[in-house]
Amino acid sequence: MIKNKLGKTQYYVSKIALGTVQFGLDYGFSKKKSQYEVDSILDCASRNGINFIDTAREYGDSERKIGDYISRHSDEFIIATKLKKFTESETNSALLKDKILSSLDESLKDLKLQNLDVLQLHQTDDYLINKEVLWNTINDLKNDGTLGAFGISVYGTKETLELVEKYGDAIDFFQVPYNIFDRRIEELKYFLEKHSISLVSRSTFLKGIIPCEISELPSELEELKPHKTRLQKEAQKLSMSTSELAMLYVYCSKHIGSILLGVNSSSELESNIDVIKKYDCAALENIDFSKVLVENTLLIDPRKWTNF
Repeated sequence: MIKNKLGKTQYYVSKIALGTVQFGLDYGFSKKKSQYEVDSILDCASRNGINFIDTAREYGDSERKIGDYISRHSDEFIIATKLKKFTESETNSALLKDKILSSLDESLKDLKLQNLDVLQLHQTDDYLINKEVLWNTINDLKNDGTLGAFGISVYGTKETLELVEKYGDAIDFFQVPYNIFDRRIEELKYFLEKHSISLVSRSTFLKGIIPCEISELPSELEELKPHKTRLQKEAQKLSMSTSELAMLYVYCSKHIGSILLGVNSSSELESNIDVIKKYDCAALENIDFSKVLVENTLLIDPRKWTNF
């Protein structure tokens, strides 16, 4: 498995990473997983050289299930979790440091770890981001060895630019939505490289919308039908399924250092890994992917969906 350097850190993370929201919650078309299913998926990840695991306080009992697995196996994964989401009333400067440390302590306890490889923010609200105590606390945690790297989960290019301009020295990577329909982040690739900031992508399958049958699209996303139809035609030209083409497209992207994939089973993970073994990225060179690009953000931003 290809491994890429994570920002300014010494971590090298696998090009395919494991997203785990479905370990602890129902998510899109995916149902919450049992400990047995989690163990099977993590075993498969380990066998295939996947060393980067993404979770969060907000993902139900995902951290606990990962911690249970880690406690029974050698700790060979680079674990990234996210702080709980803070309300504005919780970000009073006198309280915020305690809130951050409390969230981190809870994660370490559930994950059964002494130190954390990677910590992320799950939100970019001004009332949190602009608190000096936040950045001082992150730097202190890095300096005392409790924390190895720091990243932020973002949605758009505007907020990403603003964060780099203000706090780029403290940020090692951004976690961003990126898939064959949604490629907004590409315009920032070289700007981020200049600041030694990596991109970790999520939403490869857009919460299951990309591979689902056209007839399964929610009514509010009907405008995606022509995009899905064109995607199916391009996939057929290459004798691939739409999910295979969507997976390979992101994997072959030079913009992305690591791809978060959420899966329902070890066999599904194996199938995704088989795609990159089976197909060469050169197969995509003659495809005009502008035909399937979606520019209407209402269709590619799940936060704006109301009936899904």
